[in-house]
Formats: sequence, C-alpha cells, structure tokens
Amino acid sequence: MKIFLRILAGILCLTIVWAIVVSALWGRVAASNIKDKAPYPFHNGEHHLIAHAGGRIDEHIYTSSREAVEDSIKAGMKFIEIDFIKTSDGFYIAGHDWKLFNEATGHEDRGDEPLTLAEVKASKIHGKYTTMDANDVAELMRKYPDWILLVDKARDIEYIAELFPFPKRVILQVYGLYGYMRALKAGIDYPTLRLKGGRRGVKEIYKLFMDWLNVKSVILGEKSFEKNLEYIGELHDKGVTVILYGNPRFKIVENPTEIKKYLGKYLDLVDTDTLRSL
Repeated sequence: MKIFLRILAGILCLTIVWAIVVSALWGRVAASNIKDKAPYPFHNGEHHLIAHAGGRIDEHIYTSSREAVEDSIKAGMKFIEIDFIKTSDGFYIAGHDWKLFNEATGHEDRGDEPLTLAEVKASKIHGKYTTMDANDVAELMRKYPDWILLVDKARDIEYIAELFPFPKRVILQVYGLYGYMRALKAGIDYPTLRLKGGRRGVKEIYKLFMDWLNVKSVILGEKSFEKNLEYIGELHDKGVTVILYGNPRFKIVENPTEIKKYLGKYLDLVDTDTLRSL
C-alpha cells in the first residue's frame, strides 16, 4: 500500500510540475498566433505534393542532395522535405539517418556512426551527388525564394529557427504539444504537430488540447490516418492542415488516384518519394 501511495504521489507531483511548466509557457506564447484562427495559407491550396528527402533524382530516393532539391524546384515542386541529422562535431546535415547516409557515401564500415562535417563535405552521395549542411539548404532557400521547406527529425527547435530565418517558408514537424508551443515561442509560424495513433487511435489528450492550442497543422503516417479518418476529417473541416507521409510500400502516398480521393476533405499535403504531379 505504501508503494502504491508513493507512486501516486510521484505521479501527482509530476502532473503539478507539468501544469506549471505548460502554464508558464502558455503565458509566453499567448500573444502569438495561437489565438489567430486564420488557417495556414496552404490549407486547401493548389500544391499538394512534398518532395520527400529532396525528391527523386535519376533512379535514387532519400539522397537529400543539392541536385535532388534543385531538380525538384525546377520541376515545379512547391514543398520539399529534408531530414536533418547531427554530425559527430555538432553540425546539422541533410540526411535521413546515418546508416543510410553512410551506405550512400561509401562509409558502410561506419554503420550508423555519425561522421564529422569535414567527412560529410568530402563525400559524394552515390558517387556523384552533393552533400549539404544546414547552411547549404538555407543558401538554396535564398537562391530559390518560392519553395517551402518541411523540416523533419530535428528536435532542437530554437536552433532550427535560427538556422532558417524564413518564418513563412519553414514547416517544422514537432513532437508533442510542448514541442508545438516551443516552436511558436521560437518564432516559427508553421509548426506541424506529429500525430501518432496506435491501436487505440489518436490519444485523447490531443483531442482535449488541440482546440485550446489552436493547432493549425498535423502530420501523420498512413496507418494512423486510416485508423482515425473520421477524426482527421473533423480536424480538416475546422481548418487544420493535414500532411500525410508514408513510404513506397504503403498504398496512398505514391498513388495519385488514392491521393485525389482524400484531397480537400481529409488531406492537404502528401510527402512523396516519386510523384511530381497528380
């Protein structure tokens, strides 16, 4: 019984601390666009595809290379997604994960071990494509001012806001409601909240706080999307921008017919490896 009471007291203390933290942060961001009910400008927009990991270049996907990004831009892609991973000496580079990056750059023996920035810069992807760090991506945003960057796998929210000082051109995927609030506080206009629905669907806590925080964009995978379609439709009807991701094995993200079936009612943007048009 004593153990149970201690556990209960611990949970209560953590809940109180969490409430204090959230309340303090809420006070900081209350003057931001949380209260702004206007939807994101890409809700029900005319562009619906996001070039995943820079987009396909020749027969390759997941390169996150300069050539892939420029090829997607020239093909008319409005949205381009890039994952960022951290080097062993603390710099962000464009890459999906270290194992995949090392395999593509001839460092298979390193497994999933991070390289240094110098090693990254000295490497070529598949022997011919140019690696990029975060500054190189920012340079491409200045060179081509009409595309929007979706940032994934980078949880250092405040640092990302500094790296990409284009608040109207960065969609940052965040994890959890606290991450969403941090992003707003950091000056990111377009955070998108990752929803992960397990066997029981989207967590009830999200339903409770989504309206309170005026969450304007969510991103989720195909499995969560299909399990929670009714709820996703409700969010979309309220003006929440819905972004879908998957992989080539799934049935929606690489299939124009399936995408069109959901556009406008459930979906706004689809993160795709191969598609350039619908």
